[in-house]
Amino acid sequence: MKKSSTRKGSTRKRLTFAGVAAFAIGGMIGCNAPSASEPQAASTSEGTAAQRTSRASASAKARGASNVRGASGQSPSSASPRKDLNNLEGAKLSITIMGDSYSSGVGGGSYSGGRCFRSPNSTGNLYAESLRKRGADVEVRDVSCANSRIEQVTISQKSAVLGSSVINGPQAEGVSSGTDLVVMTIGGNDMGFGSLLKTCLISKSQADECRNSIAEARRSLNDVEGKYRRIFSAIRQRGLRSDATIAVMAYPMLVRDDSFTLRDSSGATVHVSDEIRALSREGNKKMAEIVKADNASHPGQTIFVSDVADRFEGHQPHADRSKDDGDDLWIHPINYFAVGNFISWYHPNSAGYRQYAAALQDRLRSAGFERSLAKQKSPEHDKDSGQGRASKQGSASSQGDASRQGNAS
Repeated sequence: MKKSSTRKGSTRKRLTFAGVAAFAIGGMIGCNAPSASEPQAASTSEGTAAQRTSRASASAKARGASNVRGASGQSPSSASPRKDLNNLEGAKLSITIMGDSYSSGVGGGSYSGGRCFRSPNSTGNLYAESLRKRGADVEVRDVSCANSRIEQVTISQKSAVLGSSVINGPQAEGVSSGTDLVVMTIGGNDMGFGSLLKTCLISKSQADECRNSIAEARRSLNDVEGKYRRIFSAIRQRGLRSDATIAVMAYPMLVRDDSFTLRDSSGATVHVSDEIRALSREGNKKMAEIVKADNASHPGQTIFVSDVADRFEGHQPHADRSKDDGDDLWIHPINYFAVGNFISWYHPNSAGYRQYAAALQDRLRSAGFERSLAKQKSPEHDKDSGQGRASKQGSASSQGDASRQGNAS
């Protein structure tokens, strides 16, 4: 399913946190763009608490070893045969997509959700569709929103250009005791990567501002860990079960290693591509530490999908746009001639999101998540699980911020 795990000449793991932040640019611009043509829809799921209790018990039995995966989130070696994972008929699960533009699928097109710009081609939706094609009954609740920060997990997100207009409710409300999998990317906008990309890559005439943005992003990195702890706490308070899985996605390096530089007003050199890539590595190191710390108190529940950078290496735009040849890019480059496409700049295209979905699937398989779905097919599980998918608590907010994607394309 994945196109390539490595690229010739690139043998190092490159984990990145910078990609999330790319949307701070797209988000700012996107908020000034016309609203998406498709209305956003609120979703709720019906059922009874008794059903949820039955489902939680059955799920815990089915997943078995998932609670002994350890702090690293790795699963035991007894994985199901691939043929079992290709037939998930009878498996039922609920996925919540939360986070920023890299979660909502900016760059993937066919948007819904108003100014949240949710795409059926996002990572979470593509993964859900792959499960459906194997026979699983999958419900998706998409509460992600372009340009969101970590604080929007617990408070409503307001428009940057429409004053106090609420465009998305607290994202934690998209999680309930019925949630089996949370997929998210968030945090880059908190680091100010939007300003960094705008001053260092889009304008290229603001070298002094670029240097300042780099310094600010590095300072802000120290605040991310505490903010992420609040995310985990908020979604668990909404009833997330101990046998549910939280998948935190890494991000691709936004630019290639092309040694692009700028000169500031003092004549000093700003190593643009080197700095952006270094910040990406530092950010992902921090993310790995955050996931490890969370698993210390909730063993195996949180996983970090870390190989996205490796998959994307060599498929990003150049920081020096004069070198771009357009060959096999998985991230939208700056293109002033593509009218209305500016919200996609430095976001994955459809090929990029397919790589994201492949990375998510591979990591969930290694963590035993899909093996637990395959076990739902057994007669014993069907007996234990009662009437099937149980109550999904936590209705959509009053603004209708959650969008239920029925059949992702």
